[in-house]
Amino acid sequence: MPKYTLYVDVWLLRLGCNFLFEYLLLWATATITGTRTSSRRLFLASLVGTAHYFLYLLASLGLIPFYGLLRFLPVILIVSLSMLIIAFRPPIWSRLTTVAGYFYAIGFVAAGAGMATAYLVGHSGAPQFTLGTLVSILTILIIAELGWGIVHERMVKHVYQIPVEISCDGVVIKVPGLVDTGNNLKDPLNRQPVIIVEQRALNPLLPLALQEIIGQLDLGELEAMDRLADLLEWQTRVRLIPFSSIGKKNGLLVGFRPDEIKIANQPISQNLRPTIAIHPHNLDPKGEYAALVPPTIVENFLGLTNLDQGERGESHASATPSDF
Repeated sequence: MPKYTLYVDVWLLRLGCNFLFEYLLLWATATITGTRTSSRRLFLASLVGTAHYFLYLLASLGLIPFYGLLRFLPVILIVSLSMLIIAFRPPIWSRLTTVAGYFYAIGFVAAGAGMATAYLVGHSGAPQFTLGTLVSILTILIIAELGWGIVHERMVKHVYQIPVEISCDGVVIKVPGLVDTGNNLKDPLNRQPVIIVEQRALNPLLPLALQEIIGQLDLGELEAMDRLADLLEWQTRVRLIPFSSIGKKNGLLVGFRPDEIKIANQPISQNLRPTIAIHPHNLDPKGEYAALVPPTIVENFLGLTNLDQGERGESHASATPSDF
């Protein structure tokens, strides 16, 4: 029986790289297909794939039997499908087919790039499998970024999302905000920046009469603006803010001046008094943020000076030419 020298650190590195490859492959599949999962499910599914790889390594050295069985295509398919079921638990077979299609397509491209690297850098007798696995991981990230911008999207969401706290008449609400380069709105009365917030999040602050007026204006009933004068306690707060966006020019948003605004749990100083514009619809279909914060507020208040164009949230609205 031939003798082998096993280097534990090398094996751990190969197994770790394989686990990371499996995890990122499942993660990219979930994000691209919009399939719900969790870190725990992805972790368990990746363990299954790595366990199969570990057994394959042992069998390839003759330390355990079943080498031919472990590399048998039906067995590999069973293992991969088990991983998909653990990670995603597809409710119907058609959904499993879609998820599996993306999973195998991304996996084949990434694994092909890794194998090519392993044999090009090494040789047929001693391929560089660890380097090949790292190239496979990099390939998954490149596919995700070039094809769907997943990496960039996740970075934007985590880096440029900030909590916003709004206080008015003793009522306080907290909403997740997104720094948005397209939000250049200014209050026409005082030239202060405007934070756009979903009405649903603001309703606890708003008088019922104002909520009704906003709903009527959203339906195109412009005569409802005359009723703003009837809001006696809010007459000094209410603003009308002109805006332009894709598909809508010369629009109007109802806004108001709150008592206090906090950005990232810090109160804004008196020389910067943003106006809150009430948006009647959801700003993000996924519900991950409910406010659009102008970059000027973040740059001036928090001292962030590197929020370059194209690095923040997507553009939603801009000021009309008359606002500049």
